[in-house]
Amino acid sequence: MELQLFGINHKTSDVSEREKFIINESNQILLDNHLKNIFNDKLESFFGISTCNRTEFYYFGELSISSNIFDEVMNILGKDDINKDNFYFLDRHDALVHMCKVASGIDSQVLGEQEILGQFKKALKIAQELKIVNGKLLTLSNKVLEISKKARTKTDIGLNSLSVSGLAYKLVKNIFEEPKDQNILIVGAGSLAHSVMENLFKNGINKIKSVNRSVKKIKLDNDYELISSSLESLHDELEFADIVIASSATELPLIGKGAVENALKKRKYKPMLLIDLGVPRNIEDETRKIEQVYLFSIDDIEKITQENYGQRSIEAEKAMNIIALEARNALDSFSLKHTKDRISIQLEEFLKGLSPQEIIQFKDSKDFSGLISSIKTINIQNPKYNNFEDIKKLDDHIVESMIKRFIENA
Repeated sequence: MELQLFGINHKTSDVSEREKFIINESNQILLDNHLKNIFNDKLESFFGISTCNRTEFYYFGELSISSNIFDEVMNILGKDDINKDNFYFLDRHDALVHMCKVASGIDSQVLGEQEILGQFKKALKIAQELKIVNGKLLTLSNKVLEISKKARTKTDIGLNSLSVSGLAYKLVKNIFEEPKDQNILIVGAGSLAHSVMENLFKNGINKIKSVNRSVKKIKLDNDYELISSSLESLHDELEFADIVIASSATELPLIGKGAVENALKKRKYKPMLLIDLGVPRNIEDETRKIEQVYLFSIDDIEKITQENYGQRSIEAEKAMNIIALEARNALDSFSLKHTKDRISIQLEEFLKGLSPQEIIQFKDSKDFSGLISSIKTINIQNPKYNNFEDIKKLDDHIVESMIKRFIENA
């Protein structure tokens, strides 16, 4: 079995394609039941992550099932209409390096952004709570977090980089000379929406309202908090909003072209800035056809991410070197431990066949040379022992140490 992944991101497709393939908590449970029934012991475990830039599916299983895994995931999620050419497929060292690039921010649309590390960690935590991810994939995914933190700590990859929420503020500032005078409506109250509100507030903007599926208290600092309105008030709130920043988890757009047109009439056609950070999108793309509306999607934001890009790209190269080396060391250590564990299990199973008299004899003589010679020359047909191929490669003193430990504990 090997570490593998497939995914779709901002480099391979635009937001209209990415929003079709989203992995969330509920469909991971569905996938877990479905994939286990089909692949049984050929698939150890999996988990997925969806952000505004990408959706990726990580799994540990046999290489022979890679194509079938992809087909089954697409089929069960009803996503057969997505062009397969937009996906990338990686395994082993390439897969581990890619996961580290993602978690460290090297692979982000905003080079060096730090929010993705938390998103990766959260996706892994949710999969653990759902009892979906375990074993070797969990071990390697925790290693991804460790390597990614090291890459960020040892380099300046995050040098003056802007988070997605920071870019939203920058866009507002570029368009409005006095952004603090504008009425801002935030759609959603999740981590990204909260980060947007905090960013606006710390930059002196406090004319902020929030609309969310449920009423929620949102604390922006020790002395200031706001209460979100329910989603039912969205259309009414649009009338007063000069700027709308949407970041809600939704399957279908929450703001349609008609709703914006109605709001504009009541605003006497005062222009509106709409920033859609959602994937799937929160605002109908048709809205950008309205003359008094300026709509920016997550892909449009790429055009304003170039500040300090040159220096960050140099640091990204340094981080990449750290990741490549650490990933190779991690896989080597992982493979060695896996081999040792397998050898230990095989040897223990074999030694359990010794009679009590033979064990006593070995305990008294402490001479295992004959047993080691037998093991290294034996031709055993039972497939679970793999004819002791791994054991036969070990030095005699290592095998002796393992046998001695078993005999002493027998």
